[in-house]
Amino acid sequence: MQFAINPITNVNYDFESSVNAYHQAGISAMEIWIDRLDAFLDGRELDVAADFLAEKNMTLASSICAVQIMLRDITAAGDDFVEFKRRLAITRDLNCPTLLFIPENPDEPDRNVYGTCEKNLKKAVEVAADYGVKLALEFLQGNKLCGTLNTAKRIVRDVDHPNLGLLIDLSHQWMDRSDLSDIADLTADELLIVHVDDMLEGPPETLIDHDRTFPGEGRGIDHSIIPAIQATGYDGYWSLEIFNHDIWKQPLDEIVSASLRSFKYMQQRYG
Repeated sequence: MQFAINPITNVNYDFESSVNAYHQAGISAMEIWIDRLDAFLDGRELDVAADFLAEKNMTLASSICAVQIMLRDITAAGDDFVEFKRRLAITRDLNCPTLLFIPENPDEPDRNVYGTCEKNLKKAVEVAADYGVKLALEFLQGNKLCGTLNTAKRIVRDVDHPNLGLLIDLSHQWMDRSDLSDIADLTADELLIVHVDDMLEGPPETLIDHDRTFPGEGRGIDHSIIPAIQATGYDGYWSLEIFNHDIWKQPLDEIVSASLRSFKYMQQRYG
C-alpha cells in the first residue's frame, strides 16, 4: 500500500510547517491544497514550492480542488475558467497527476440535470487533458447531485474520457447509500485516489464528517471497504483525511505520529 496524507488532517498548521513535519516523520507523499500553496508562495514563483518539495523528497498524490464544473460550463465562466486553468497548470508543473473536484450541491435533486453535467464535464476534462492532468470526482454523502458511488460511477462512465476518474472516501462510502457491490465492478484505471479514515462509535444517523478518526482507532469501517477496493486491482495512494475538531487541536507532531500509527495499522492488516 502507498500512503499519503491530506493536510486537512492537520488543518491548523500551514503548508511549510506541515511539509517539514511530514518529512521529519518519514512521510513522503501528500495531497496539496492550492489555496494553502498560494499562501505559502505569497506572490513568489511556483519554483519556490517545487524546490521545497523536492528538498523534502515529497511526492504529490493530488491537488485540491476544482469546484463548480458539473452544473455549468467552466469553459464559458470567464475569470473562473482562468482560475481553473491556473490550478491545472500548478498541478502539472508540480508533477502532480490529479486534480480533485467535488459536485455542486443544489437545493433540490433534479434527475434531468445529468445530461448537462456530462456535457460540462466533457469540456472540463478535455481542458485538463491538454495540461496532462486527470480529474477525480469525489461523491459526497448527502449531496443532492452526486452523493453515492453508483451515481459518480455512472457519470464517469457516461463521459467516457481517460482523464476522468473517481475518488472514494471511506466515510462517504459508509455513511450513505453506497454499497460494497458498487465497488466490485470498478476497474483499477477508474479509481484515481482513495481517502482513508474511520468513524467514531455511535448511531450512524448521528455521525458527521467531524466524527472521523484514524483508521484503527474507530468502529472499523475500513474492514470491508479496503479489501473491496483492493480486489479491483487499485494500486494508487491511500490518503489519510481526518476532519475531527479534537484532533485538529492537537500539536502537529502528535497528529503526524497518530497518522503514522494508522499507516502501520493498515499496512499490517491489508498488506
